[in-house]
Amino acid sequence: MFELLRNHRRKAAGLILVVMPFVLMATSAGASIGESPSHLPMQWMQRGVGWAQYGGTLGVGGLGGLWARITSAELVEENRRLKHEVARLREEKSRLIGILQENSRLREMVDLQKRHPEYELVPAMVIGRDVSPYFRVVTIKIQSNAKLKARMPVIAAGGVVGQIHRVYGEFADVVVLSDPRSRIDAISQRNRTQGVVQGLGHERDYFAKIAYLLQKDEIRAGDVMVTSGMGGIFPKELIIGTVTEIGTSERGLFQEASIEPAVDFSRLEEVFVIMGSH
Repeated sequence: MFELLRNHRRKAAGLILVVMPFVLMATSAGASIGESPSHLPMQWMQRGVGWAQYGGTLGVGGLGGLWARITSAELVEENRRLKHEVARLREEKSRLIGILQENSRLREMVDLQKRHPEYELVPAMVIGRDVSPYFRVVTIKIQSNAKLKARMPVIAAGGVVGQIHRVYGEFADVVVLSDPRSRIDAISQRNRTQGVVQGLGHERDYFAKIAYLLQKDEIRAGDVMVTSGMGGIFPKELIIGTVTEIGTSERGLFQEASIEPAVDFSRLEEVFVIMGSH
């Protein structure tokens, strides 16, 4: 008998744990609320069942805690992986946007060359800007062995930029059209009204003005001003900018008009120097 129990003790223990709750229910079915079992064996049996249930609860709780820790670690690792992937995609997006913008600018420069095959154009890169609040100068570097000279005109895909001020080998300072020192003979595309575009030297924008407009000259907001070809610096019909408002000069003899340059100087990266005509 003892040998049989020893060989099957695990099965017997399991059977007892299963049967004991039913025995306890049967024996306590008639007991009143608040009464404790009077028999000592019954109390031992109930204590045994209690300890078994307590151990089972601890086991389940421990497994739950272990599972929670495993799940939490997996979530942390997944979160780290997703953050890394988001950062990589943002970097790739930024790089692709830069490439698309550069391709767009290069296409505009190629189109400019096609529109003006009569000019000898040398490409240059904008490498610096003067931070003076009154003067507007950009520094360029040409991408060839061409010899630069002062007063050579500089243009971009949008229109007139300015003219070379000083030359340092393959580098040059360019006075842009919004600089107070700049003077460009201009003419209206709409009715051929003539004037001189002068830089205003504003600290916060690149606006210029059209001076020497007679009171009888008809000019209005929205008129596009282009180079007149007079003065011997800029060729004819290069876009300078658009008239934004009309006023009267201080002396009252002439009209004055504000003009917004066609070129966005705050985003200027590539230009052409007009070396001459073919």
